Parts: sequence; C-alpha cells; structure tokens
Amino acid sequence: MLGNNSRWRVDRAFALKAVMQYLVNCKQKRITYKKIFAAHPKKGESKEFDEIKRGHMFMRENAGFDIYEEEFPHFLTAVQRIIDDNKIELPSFLLEAARHAGIRVVGGDRSAAIPAFIDVNGMASLMEDDKEVEEILRHYQGCWQIYRLSSRSGAADTDEKVNVGFLNIKPLQLMRQLGRSIPEFSLYQRSEEEDAFQVSNPGKVSGAMLHSGGYITLIGERSGRGFAKVGILTWAHVGNIFEEHEKTIFGLSCIPNSEGRRIIGAYFVAQFISESDELNDDKYRMTRENQLKTIGSVSWTDLKGSIEDASVVQRIQAAFDRSKRDCVFQV
Repeated sequence: MLGNNSRWRVDRAFALKAVMQYLVNCKQKRITYKKIFAAHPKKGESKEFDEIKRGHMFMRENAGFDIYEEEFPHFLTAVQRIIDDNKIELPSFLLEAARHAGIRVVGGDRSAAIPAFIDVNGMASLMEDDKEVEEILRHYQGCWQIYRLSSRSGAADTDEKVNVGFLNIKPLQLMRQLGRSIPEFSLYQRSEEEDAFQVSNPGKVSGAMLHSGGYITLIGERSGRGFAKVGILTWAHVGNIFEEHEKTIFGLSCIPNSEGRRIIGAYFVAQFISESDELNDDKYRMTRENQLKTIGSVSWTDLKGSIEDASVVQRIQAAFDRSKRDCVFQV
C-alpha cells in the first residue's frame, strides 16, 4: 500500500498525464506528444535518451509512471512551456488537476492578453475603486498614435527617423462587458528592417493598465519572435480641469523592438485618434486596419508635415531632443 508521500506523487503524475492528454486530444493549437517531447529540458542530451523518450511519448499506453515518477519535474517543465508559449487556457474542469500537478494556470475569467507574470488580483486591488478606474479610462480609453525616436537615428543624421506605433486601450464599457477587473491595452509596432513576416505580422505588446502613485503604467508582454518580452510605457497622470479626454501623452517607453532582439528605452509622445473611444467594433476594426498600414519607421521631415497640430509637432521634437540628451538606452 502506498504511503501518503508516494500517493501524493502518484496523484500529481495522474494530474499531469490528464493535462497532457487533454492538450493532445482536443487538438488545441495543434499540440502533439512530439511537441511536448521537444520541450523536454533534457532533449538532445544523447541520442539514446531521445530514442527512448520519443518511443514513450508516441506509445500512449506506456506513458505511465516509468516516465513520471523518475522525471516528473522535467515533463512538468515541458508541459508548462507548451502552455505558456501557445497561450493555452485550460478548461475549468482541468484547473484543479493542473494546479495539483504544479502547473501555473490562467483562470477561466482571465484574459489571454494578460501575461502570466502579472498578478491580476494584486493590480485590481490597487484600482478597486470603480470611480477611479472610470476617471482614468475616461481620459485615456481608445486609440492612439505613438511616436518615438527610432533606434536607428544617429547624431550625424540630417533627417531623423521616427518609429510610429498604434496603441489601443479598451474602453470602460467594453471592459465591464467582458468582466475584466483591470483595463487592457495592445500596442502594435513594426521593425525598421521590414520583411514579409513583419509586413503581415507587426510586433505586438499586450497587457494591463495600472494607476498608482500618480502615474499610469502599461505593462505587458511582446508576442512572437525573439527573447525580449516585457514591455512598459509610463507617464504622469495629472488630468485636466474640464475632465475631458486627453489629446496627447508624454511619457517613457521601455519596450522590445519588433524583432524582439533588443529593449529600446526612449521618451514618446502619443496623439489621440479622435472619436476612437466610442464602443463601436466596426469602427475600431477600420481604425486599426488603417493605422497598421502606417506604422513603422518614417522620416521625421515627412511625418511632421502631415501632423496638423503644431503643438503636437513641438512636443514630439522636444521628446526626441530629450531622448538624445538623456542618453535613453538600448540593450
């Protein structure tokens, strides 16, 4: 008869096996046993190891304790990687089993746009006053054009390059319809080195919006290629006496470039796209489609000629000058 510790290990093995079988059987994101094995931390150590474990993974009837008791931590790591990399949300009936196996799971009411490293409950507790959230979103909800000095601009450049991005902060009404406890955002950008992949798939950072200490902070994760993941935009929230929607934002961005190869730190200016805070899905999709055609690296001379508001041009130029003066970083 198994002791308590042994039974606990066996139960965890059964729980992990249930999660693995669900991933394969439901065909979600086309997960296969081959993909799970490919994520095994010891894969590639030796040819003999690979042949044995590949055989076990394909022979589902043998996927029992001969794998899990001895190598449970490794297969737990593999399954966690599969879930994280493919942003898989497990069904509610598997959540307890997954937690028992030791898998970090996303709750059923948690948005897939929120990275796993963000403590939603902790952030929500900092914004639990509905009136405060309503005030913040009244100022910033909707779509924005983001301008920052391109990382390819040098001191000798006669015509600097500007990286133009597209930011969407979900409106309060939509947030409540979706049952979200904290506001969400999506930021799209395109690399200076355009290729076929970048044209059809711009870089995207998505995550949550936080208000704390008089500052608005957008913190999220870059999807797609590369190793650089965490992206942050922050600015001071001062509001205005008329409680109107803000038209421009000046702040600091620290986000991965579109390839995900480097973190770019720079001052930025955001310009609000008029009437984009209305809860109109068709209108938003049209705005997004049009804006994604214009994002990327452009000439500052050409860009400032297209911006009608002279005060916005001045603020962008000031942000660029400050970025160069303060030696904002690239890593």
